[in-house]
Amino acid sequence: MTSNALVSVVLPVYNGQAFVGRTLDSALAQSYQPIEIVVIDDGSTDETADIIEAAAAANSNIRFFRRQNHGIAATRNFGISQAKGKLIAPLDHDDLWHPQKIARQVEMMQASSPAVGLVYCWSIEIDESDLIIPPVANPRKGSTAQGLVTQELSKGCFIESGSSPLIKRSLIDAVGGYDANLWPQGADDWKLYLALSEICEFAVIPKYLVGHRQGAGSASRNVGAMGQSMKNVVGWMFERRCDLPQELRRQAMYGVDVFIAQRALDGDLFGTALGYQLKAYKSQPSGIFDRATFDFAVRFFARILGLTRSNQRRRGIGPQVTFDEFQAMQRSDAR
Repeated sequence: MTSNALVSVVLPVYNGQAFVGRTLDSALAQSYQPIEIVVIDDGSTDETADIIEAAAAANSNIRFFRRQNHGIAATRNFGISQAKGKLIAPLDHDDLWHPQKIARQVEMMQASSPAVGLVYCWSIEIDESDLIIPPVANPRKGSTAQGLVTQELSKGCFIESGSSPLIKRSLIDAVGGYDANLWPQGADDWKLYLALSEICEFAVIPKYLVGHRQGAGSASRNVGAMGQSMKNVVGWMFERRCDLPQELRRQAMYGVDVFIAQRALDGDLFGTALGYQLKAYKSQPSGIFDRATFDFAVRFFARILGLTRSNQRRRGIGPQVTFDEFQAMQRSDAR
């Protein structure tokens, strides 16, 4: 791979007028060149198209396509089919990137073995105002899994944002892209990573280079559909890979239920959250002693009492750090 390989950012968007402008700005601010930004409007009914058209008129490296609504997986695949680069960087329409994200991933890809086909980084959650959601002083560390990761990835999707990876285009084509037939949609990115893990190695940059938006309208908030989509991926993986230990399947089902319990709790769906947490223990009874159980209990009672981070911010309690400010905090050790 040459040092100036074209990177194609693939950005599908549906009714994203609230955030797509900021997301485009973060893609345009990448230090790496050459880069193209392939934006696909998936049948939006708001002002999304006007925002993108204005940005495309001012930036020749934005290529804009409009289609009838087909869903996220099919739209991602269409964007990849239109991309000209040998490296694909998916970007969700409400997420943000550190300016050096692509540069660091390309550098890692070039320095790694030819067997590496995907480079991912850590992400940190942000709210509708771009404020960091976890405690800034001690954000939760991401995964450091790399190399042959199929077994680790089968336990749960450690790539926490669809905007995190940089992937070789040839390998996406080899596995057939995102599964547009997965229903409900929501876990198509995890299914793609699992397929890729069978034909290439992964590498990781252990830095928070993605701001992963957690808004009320995000797909991950539809907890029932997301949970079913994730469980369908678990079923698919273990049906095709009978060699994988069944203990991994139990861990995967446990991880899905714990994840959905957390998402339900974020939406104040207390009964749903508790139900998923209890289902998790059916898959893995020893999970009751995990740190995740303690964290869930603390957050459960905090939310019942109204002690949420958003409420604390409104009262002026605790730090309020934007993703841009968080980037500056990281910049001194970005390399």
